Amino acid sequence: MKKIILVIAMAAFTISTNGQDTSMVSSPHIYASGNSYSNKTFIGSIGIEPSVPFGHFKRYSGFGFGGSVQGELKLKKVGITLNVGYIDYFGKTVDTIKYSDFKYWPVLAGLKFYLSDKVYIHPQAGPGFGNNGLGTSFWYGAGIGFNLSKAIDAELKYTGWKQKTIASNSATGGGTYGGNGGTGGGGYGGHYPVIGLRLAYNF
Repeated sequence: MKKIILVIAMAAFTISTNGQDTSMVSSPHIYASGNSYSNKTFIGSIGIEPSVPFGHFKRYSGFGFGGSVQGELKLKKVGITLNVGYIDYFGKTVDTIKYSDFKYWPVLAGLKFYLSDKVYIHPQAGPGFGNNGLGTSFWYGAGIGFNLSKAIDAELKYTGWKQKTIASNSATGGGTYGGNGGTGGGGYGGHYPVIGLRLAYNF
């Protein structure tokens, strides 16, 4: 009887140990597939994008806010993206000159390189279409993103573009930026860099 009890106890211990090992092995797989889009070939998202200018651009604007829609064709560990957005950089008052808002419609194509199910690197480039005489400029940048959950995604990114120079023309009112009631541009232009965050809902 004692031998039978001993055998039963050893068998129960072995089954319990194997069950724990299986659980430990399978849990990461379940966790990863349940919180990523590894099995999807197309991922859509809509996001909000706060942004902070620095460098030369900081003289004219201190904060920007916008939104974007994005589609991604995912091929294993690499995704091909197309992002269409709108962002408004609110104009500052500099030496009695009130700069109007800088409004753009960027259209950016990119590649997502997945370092894991939760982390990726995302370079992008494309045209940015400006309102009110800002013209079309070439936008480029890159970000690092995190899948916070199955539906929520956050990407911290750098974006830059070369804004064409808009000459001051307050006498004729030919400009839309800067001095005396928003006419004239003060001759601004150059490279405009920003740091932004895209907080998105995936579907």
